[in-house]
Amino acid sequence: MGGALLRSVVDNGVFAPSRVYASDARKEQLEMLGDIGINITDNLSLAKNSDVIVLGVKPKDVAGVAAEIKGGMDGGKVLISIAAGVSTRTIESYFEGSGIPVIRVMPNLNIKVKAGLLPYCLGRYAKNLKGVIEKIFSFSGFVFGLGEEKFDAVTAISGSGPGFIFFIAEIMESICKAKGFTPEEADLISAYIIYGSGKNLIEAGTSPAVLKKMVSSPGGTTLAGLSVFVERGLQAIFEEAIEKAEKRSRELSEAL
Repeated sequence: MGGALLRSVVDNGVFAPSRVYASDARKEQLEMLGDIGINITDNLSLAKNSDVIVLGVKPKDVAGVAAEIKGGMDGGKVLISIAAGVSTRTIESYFEGSGIPVIRVMPNLNIKVKAGLLPYCLGRYAKNLKGVIEKIFSFSGFVFGLGEEKFDAVTAISGSGPGFIFFIAEIMESICKAKGFTPEEADLISAYIIYGSGKNLIEAGTSPAVLKKMVSSPGGTTLAGLSVFVERGLQAIFEEAIEKAEKRSRELSEAL
C-alpha cells in the first residue's frame, strides 16, 4: 500500500523524486522502488529529512517505528498513518508533548489503479491540514473526510470491501470454468462484469436499486437468480461479514 502511494506521489509530480525518502525493513520492497529515483534511507534519517512522513506499517509495528523516528520529529512536521485500527490519539501519545499533527488515512487496494477510497480524519493538532491530504492522495482515488468514530466501520467496508468483491469475482470465474469456458474467457467475463457494473454505478448518477431494476425484466433470468440470493439471505451474510471485519478492526486498536 505504501509503495503504491509513493509511486502515485512521484508519477504525478506531487514531489520531485529527489525530495522523497523511503525506508523499509524489507529490502526487497525497497528494491522494487529503485526505478523511480527516490532516496533510500533508514527510519530516523527519513524523519529528519521529511516534512511529511507517511507511516505505512502494520498496527503492531507502529509503536516501535514511532520510537525510532521520535528524535527526528517536531511540531513543524506532519505524520500521516495508514495503519489499520490505530487511532490518532494513540499515535499522538507516542510523541507526547511535541504537538505533532497526526492524520489518519484508510486507503484501500484500489489506489493501485487510481480508483481507491481514501477516508481521512484529522488529529487534534492537524485541524487545518486538510490541504496536505488532498495534495498527496487526490491522484490515488476519492479522498474524503470522515469522523474517526466511523473508522472501524469504514475499514471493514472500504478497506476489506475489495477483498469481498474479488471473492465474488473468483466465484464467478470458477462457475464459468465449470460451464466450459476457457480460463481466459472466465477471467475476462468475471472482471468486466465487476468493472462495468462499478463504472455504471459511478457514471449513471442513480442508485444501485434503480440499476438493478433496469436489468431485472419481469419473468426474466436476472430475477430468477436474484430470488435465490433473497431466499438464501445473502444480505444477512454480507452484514455478518462486515460486522466481523469491523470487530477485528476494533480488536487491533484495543491490542495496542
